[in-house]
Amino acid sequence: MDGWAAANGIKPEQFLNLGLVANASMPTILREMDAAVFPNRCEGGTNLVAMEAMACGVPTILSANSGHLDLLQDGAALALTDQRPIPTAPGWRESSIDEIVAALETLYTDRTRAAEIGAAGAKLLAGLTWDKTAAEMKRIISAL
Repeated sequence: MDGWAAANGIKPEQFLNLGLVANASMPTILREMDAAVFPNRCEGGTNLVAMEAMACGVPTILSANSGHLDLLQDGAALALTDQRPIPTAPGWRESSIDEIVAALETLYTDRTRAAEIGAAGAKLLAGLTWDKTAAEMKRIISAL
């Protein structure tokens, strides 16, 4: 990661490479973040790292496509809605850099809104328990 950053003109003081981190340490690290950004082109399921950030109350920005759609409800995250098709990857979408920057500026300049988004994300994730997920899966399978 350090070599990639240097090769792309990123100065050492502009990023922090945490290296390998034990999963149990992640909540402490995530809670130190001002924002989490996931402009992912495609998610095969719901994005676990995004869910972890949201559960920790981190204001989160998500591409409005594929597996992120489950998390874009009740004001729990900012949605990147400018999703442009990628001709070589059917079903995948590309987020707009300008929209990402605008979302980050929103969180930076409106700290009250950022806190509200973080709280809404934590609330949404608190309701996504394994019991509720298993019951929903049972309902779906039973309906087949």
